[in-house]
Amino acid sequence: MYRRVVLQSWSATSPRTTLRPSPHCYHSQRWMQHLTSPELRQRFLTYFEKHGHTPVPSSSLIPHQQDKSLLFTNAGMVPFKNYFMNPSSAPYPCATSVQKCMRAGGKHNDLDNVGYTPRHHTFFEMLGNFSFGKYSKEEAIRYAWQFLLKELELPVSRLRVTVLEGDQEGYDLWKKQGLSDDKIVSCGPEDNFWSMGDGEGPCGPCTEIFWDTMDDSLGEDRWLEIWNLVFMENYRTPDGQLTRLPTPCIDTGMGLERMACVLQEKQNNFQIDQFRDLISGLRQWMAQNNLKNYTSTDPNPHEKIIADHFRSMCFLIGDGVVPSNVGRGYVLRRIIRRALRSARQLGIHQPFLNELYPYLLRGFTDGNYPELAERSASIRNIIDNEESTFLATLDRGMTLLENVFTRSDLQHTKTIPPSVAFQLYDTFGFPFDLTLIIAQERGWTVDISAVEKLQEQQKQMGRDSWKSDGNGGQSALSEWRQNNVFPQFTGYDHELFHQESAIVAVETIQKGNKVQVHMAIDPCPFYGLGGGQVADTGIVTLANGSEWKVIDVQQPYDGCLALQLSPTTPSQFETDQQYLQVGQLVNTRVDEDRRTGSEVHHTATHLLNAGLRHVLQADIVQAGSLVDPKKLRFDFTSGKPLSQGQLDKVEHWINKMILAGSQTEIKHMSLMDAISSGAIATFSEKYGDQVRVIEVPGISKELCGGTHVANIRQLYPFKILNETSVAAGTRRIEAVAGHSCIDWYRQSYTPIPEALKLLRASTTTDMVDKLGKTLQQTKDLEKKLDAMMEKMAQLSPATAPIQAHYKGIPLKIHLVDRDLDASYMQKRANVLRESEHQAIHLLVKDNLVTVALNSKTIPSETANSVLKHMLKTVKGGGGGQKEFAQGRLAVNLTNNQDVHTTLLPAFQ
Repeated sequence: MYRRVVLQSWSATSPRTTLRPSPHCYHSQRWMQHLTSPELRQRFLTYFEKHGHTPVPSSSLIPHQQDKSLLFTNAGMVPFKNYFMNPSSAPYPCATSVQKCMRAGGKHNDLDNVGYTPRHHTFFEMLGNFSFGKYSKEEAIRYAWQFLLKELELPVSRLRVTVLEGDQEGYDLWKKQGLSDDKIVSCGPEDNFWSMGDGEGPCGPCTEIFWDTMDDSLGEDRWLEIWNLVFMENYRTPDGQLTRLPTPCIDTGMGLERMACVLQEKQNNFQIDQFRDLISGLRQWMAQNNLKNYTSTDPNPHEKIIADHFRSMCFLIGDGVVPSNVGRGYVLRRIIRRALRSARQLGIHQPFLNELYPYLLRGFTDGNYPELAERSASIRNIIDNEESTFLATLDRGMTLLENVFTRSDLQHTKTIPPSVAFQLYDTFGFPFDLTLIIAQERGWTVDISAVEKLQEQQKQMGRDSWKSDGNGGQSALSEWRQNNVFPQFTGYDHELFHQESAIVAVETIQKGNKVQVHMAIDPCPFYGLGGGQVADTGIVTLANGSEWKVIDVQQPYDGCLALQLSPTTPSQFETDQQYLQVGQLVNTRVDEDRRTGSEVHHTATHLLNAGLRHVLQADIVQAGSLVDPKKLRFDFTSGKPLSQGQLDKVEHWINKMILAGSQTEIKHMSLMDAISSGAIATFSEKYGDQVRVIEVPGISKELCGGTHVANIRQLYPFKILNETSVAAGTRRIEAVAGHSCIDWYRQSYTPIPEALKLLRASTTTDMVDKLGKTLQQTKDLEKKLDAMMEKMAQLSPATAPIQAHYKGIPLKIHLVDRDLDASYMQKRANVLRESEHQAIHLLVKDNLVTVALNSKTIPSETANSVLKHMLKTVKGGGGGQKEFAQGRLAVNLTNNQDVHTTLLPAFQ
């Protein structure tokens, strides 16, 4: 699609940071491409594929395989980082991608700027082309320039480039493309030298391409950077020295939203098609709900925040992040709640976010991100639950803040106390930055560092006591890392359960007469690597033959397994102390039955995950798991319970797969290769560059560090025990497999023969029929009994009531036969209350007392007040209302004499 536009051309010779138009200009007319966001994605990928680049699907927003310091994938080059370090390992010589990126936490955080600048986003898309030794500067520059001028037909008059000062080669290459000197600006290394942070790694000069927005009101931002070409030809050593790389690489990045803004001729990114659709949907919803409807071409800051944050929350959930109070889950929670705060500023007081989902999908019709459609139910359900949860507490939190804003003792400093900010976070779910935003709107502030310090103190109070020395000092375990204590785990091989190991670190915690020992041994066959699987237990035998029980295995830090040991006798530590030293040898014995049970249920968990996906035809998002020797527990996101029919289908499919039998395959590969092969990763787990993949061919493939069975036939039989809700939008399935399942069936069957005998049934089907008949007979008898009690309540008893008075009102005390139940007492009380309405009635059976009166004829008193008066004299308790009250006495009243001596004094 094309548009005829009038373009101005400027001359600029100043540095990048002060690019200015020359006093003169000229006008030219030409055709310029006008592309939607999906069209731009496809045009970019097709162009580079034609030039020999392999199209690579977008990696997850969770950078499992890259820099462990990254909270999210924040640039297009992140998935390829390892290939830049080692180009020969790349599966293709050059690649192109449209990578989803997130800058909303960690070292790269644009969250606070969203809505108040033309181009800051939390979620954005990065168009990129990459070379791993295939080509270098000249080709990179030519590809970029030809794409802009020939594919997009941008006018050269509105383009400028920058190069690194002294990079004569880069300068000459741009001249070769036909640029005049005034269109090439040299800048210093702070602008045109790229590196992976400040430390060691590949790096190099870069050249950037700028677009003239021709908007003088933007000042220095008039020149919009649209593409950065990085020439990775250097390596920075640990001491900061630059050396030449033997294989130069290329890394480029172009923000899709920025380029769409250029092509669609918009003033800022929030006016392009993606955001236009979202904000249009928001405005339509507001109009339908009789809220103020905004019509300006440029959305207001709160509309921008909602649209930006909605994109981010959908993509994060689509990649497996769920709201929580830690890590990525906390960033997601902040994003959702900041969007809801902006919605409140627009007058929205009810859930609405999910109404925007169809408008979001309009911007991604090219299928580049299939998870948006495949996981739509989970995404929308999680958003809805988080939205409802926060809205329920938002008003109460705002009330607390309003009270703070009116406190006279704070008017001088206008600073919200850290304790209040922490309470808003801890009780009402207000992220700290949200409290700061609200405060700033009122001219107040919050000392966020003080709040975070208070939060850290709370965390410290809740940490495991075994990580300290028992006297408030630093744990010896913290020194293990410094001493490079990283034992080798050998427990995947059952043959190594019984082996000799050396003590490489040890600490002792003594509390009174109790002693607890934490020990690291190398090699270590005891499992404690997490992933939902419980730790091993067993025995460690010291060099003197003394045995210590391994009661737990923990990870004080990544790469270290610490055994928690307990002595078998109280005095054992004194005699064994010299053998509990670094360098001493021990013999290990892992509890094999416990481990085998865990392995069965861990592999069964993988099959359950696969079974749910197969039956529900949905991309299940795992929200947690627990694997122990006796059962498994699997949590997953779902908007509604599974029907019994669905559960039966899942169970049947799993058992069918198990009976077919298949060897479990364990492979080690790079994380990128694992994800590309279809292996499922759990977002909450931390993965290294090399990962362990557990595959049951044709059934399941997951990244997992846990232990598993050799053949899935060991899982038979498999039984789902129950399916329940554990949190809003999260379901839980508990199941058993293998020997544990057989035990469950045996325990379930044990009462059946006796039940058959009691019911005189020959089969379980016959038993169910007879049991149903027996239950019906019981109900019929209960109805008859109830009718009989009703008739008896209408009859006058053989024994006359004992007469008394209460405040001048007749009071009658009725003894009830001990064989009659409480329902009779209530029925009789109702009869007396209506038939003898001038009197107060007390019905007594053993220690149970019922008081009844007719409030119409005795309006001055209540049954409850009469009972309370009586209990002042007679020990007991109870209560009730106007016409009916019940109580229990401390003594039994079995005859008239008991009533005369115990109850009557209360009314005399």
